[in-house]
Amino acid sequence: MLNKRVKIYISIIITLGLFFIIYSMLNVPRNRIVDIILFGFFAILAESMPIHIAKEISVSVAFAVDLMAVLVFGPYEGALIAAIGIAFQIVKDPDGRIKHLFNFPYYKTLFNMAELALSVGIGGLIYKYTGGFPGTYVYPKYLFSAILGAMVYYILNTSIVAVLLSLLTNKSIAYVFSKEIKWMVPNFLFLAFLGIVMSEAFVRIGYISIILLFIPLFMIRYMFKLYMDSKQSYYDTINMLVKALDAKDKYTAGHSKNVEKIAALLCREFGFSESHTEMVRIASLLHDIGKIGVKEEVLNKPGKLTDEELSIIKEHPQKGYEILRDVPALKEASLWVKYHHEWYDGSGYPDGIKGDEIPLEAQILSLADVFDALVSDRPYRKAFSQEEAYKIILEHERTQFSPKIINAFKKAFEKNREEFKHDI
Repeated sequence: MLNKRVKIYISIIITLGLFFIIYSMLNVPRNRIVDIILFGFFAILAESMPIHIAKEISVSVAFAVDLMAVLVFGPYEGALIAAIGIAFQIVKDPDGRIKHLFNFPYYKTLFNMAELALSVGIGGLIYKYTGGFPGTYVYPKYLFSAILGAMVYYILNTSIVAVLLSLLTNKSIAYVFSKEIKWMVPNFLFLAFLGIVMSEAFVRIGYISIILLFIPLFMIRYMFKLYMDSKQSYYDTINMLVKALDAKDKYTAGHSKNVEKIAALLCREFGFSESHTEMVRIASLLHDIGKIGVKEEVLNKPGKLTDEELSIIKEHPQKGYEILRDVPALKEASLWVKYHHEWYDGSGYPDGIKGDEIPLEAQILSLADVFDALVSDRPYRKAFSQEEAYKIILEHERTQFSPKIINAFKKAFEKNREEFKHDI
C-alpha cells in the first residue's frame, strides 16, 4: 500500500508530465505525426526488450532511441515518442508474466509516461536552447549541446526515480543513488554515444537508417543479455552454496547475507569501485564456506565447544581458501576468506599475520562477520543490542581491528544504522 508521501509525489509527477505531453501535442506540426508514430513503434520495440539486472531494475536501449528522436525532430516530438514507447511496451518480467498497458496498474503507466516525457522533453529543450538544431548533423557543431541535453535527460530521469525509491524504501536519496543508480552511468555513456551516432545516420540516409541500425542495436542488446545471464548463473551458484551452508548450520542462517550487506557499507567508506565492492560482497557470501566440511554436531552444538571441537571450527578459513582458490574468478577473494579471522595484533588464525599484512578486504569481512555475530542469537548466548555490539567492536581497536577499519565502521554505522540490523 502506498503511503501518503508517495501518493503525493506520484500525483505531482503525473500532473507535470501530462501537462508537458499535452503542451507537446499542441506544439507538434501536423506533418510530424507520421514520424512520431513510426519512431513511437521503434521506441515500443526498444522498451519491450529490457534486460533485467534485478527483480525491480532493468535497462534497455530505449535511451538511445529517445535521444535520437530529440536530436532528429526536437524536444516535443521526442517527449511524445518516449511516452508512446513506455506506454505501449509489452514486457516479460523475471517471474515470466507478460505485462502490458491493460494489465499494468494505471498509475504506474501514467507515472512512467510522465517522468520520461519530462526527462526527454527538458533534455531536448536544453539541446535546443544551448544552440542545438534538430534535424541536422550533431558533429561537430552541436556535439556539446547534444551531450548536455543527454546528461540533463539522464539526470532528471534517474533523479525522479531515485526520489520515488527513497520514499518507498525510507532510505536517503544519497543511499539510493549509490546503491541503485550509480552503476547505470557506464550504460548511459554508451547509449548516449549510440543515440548521437544513430541521429547522424538518420539525417544522412533517412528511415533506411532505422533498418540498418536495428540489427546492430539489438545484437548489442542480445550480447549484453548473454553476459547478464552468465553472470546470473554465477550468482545462482554462489547463492546455492550459501543456502547449503545455511541448511547445515541452523544457528547462522542468513548470516552470510548480513555480512555481505555490512561489508558493502564499509567498502563505500573506503571508496571502492563497484567491481571491487562486488568482489568483496561475493567473498562475504562465501566467507564461511569452509564450514561445509565441519560435522553438523560440532556446528550446531548448543553448549560450549571442547578444545578439539574449537580447533576443528578454526580450520574453516583454510578450508574455504582451498575450496575457492582454484576458481580463477575467486582466486583473490579466496585469500580474503582465508584471512577473515586474523587479528590486527597477530593473535588470530590460521596464519597469525598482523597489521597491514592482513588484506584490507579481509579486515572488512572480519568486522562485518563479528558485528553480525554479536547482534545474532547463538546457542550459547542471546543477541547483543546494536549499541552493545558497537561498543564491543570499538573496545577491540588495535587488538582485533585496525584503527582504519574502526574509523570506517564508525562512519558507516552512523550513516546507515538501520542497515546494520540482523535480518534472517
